[in-house]
Amino acid sequence: MLRGLSALALSISTYLAWVAFHSTGVAGCGGGIFDCDHVLSSHWSRWFQVPVGAAAAALYFCALSALGFCRRMSSDAKQRFAWRVVTVCGLAAGLAAVWFVVLQFFVIGHICSYCLVAHTCGLVIAGTIIWTRPLGGRSTASMASISVIGVLVLIGGQLVTPETPKWEAEYHAVESSVSTAETDSTNATVESSVFEAPNFEKEDVFEPPLLDDDAAPEKTKADQEDQK
Repeated sequence: MLRGLSALALSISTYLAWVAFHSTGVAGCGGGIFDCDHVLSSHWSRWFQVPVGAAAAALYFCALSALGFCRRMSSDAKQRFAWRVVTVCGLAAGLAAVWFVVLQFFVIGHICSYCLVAHTCGLVIAGTIIWTRPLGGRSTASMASISVIGVLVLIGGQLVTPETPKWEAEYHAVESSVSTAETDSTNATVESSVFEAPNFEKEDVFEPPLLDDDAAPEKTKADQEDQK
């Protein structure tokens, strides 16, 4: 059961870390209170410049690797060392799960469904270790102190991590002062008058110009004789 929960949490944490590094959207989680993109882009999603998903993936990878030596075929020394690693990682995962669930519900105001599944795995792993105590009560308590210190380092790093600057784009629609009806009527008037013919009467177009008698040139004697 511990191997299965660690493998599931490792897969989810690796995917969330990949999304954080590449700044892509989370599949199937967006809108409303369940908004993974909002959670992963918040101030609490990073430890300095490292996404917390990457730290979670490393934690569950160590736990899953150590569980591989928790077998009867391994020596007692290897088993004891492996259970120490599993205890530290499992209790740290449970404490971190409590911290991040509180942040999502009471600080961020949005919930990441993927994160909740991974946190549930961490809580179950931590509860199983506390219930069974494979190292005994005293050794489990000493390993728990290491887990508490690790989670406190995580929280302290998040508190001192500067917030990521954010920008908001605003769009304003520009309304025209001329109404559409006035524009259409103006265009129609211009189109009808562009190629309008000059104001000439048809019968006067080809008539010769009329000159006054004073302005007419004097007729020569040859012209008068021709007329006679």
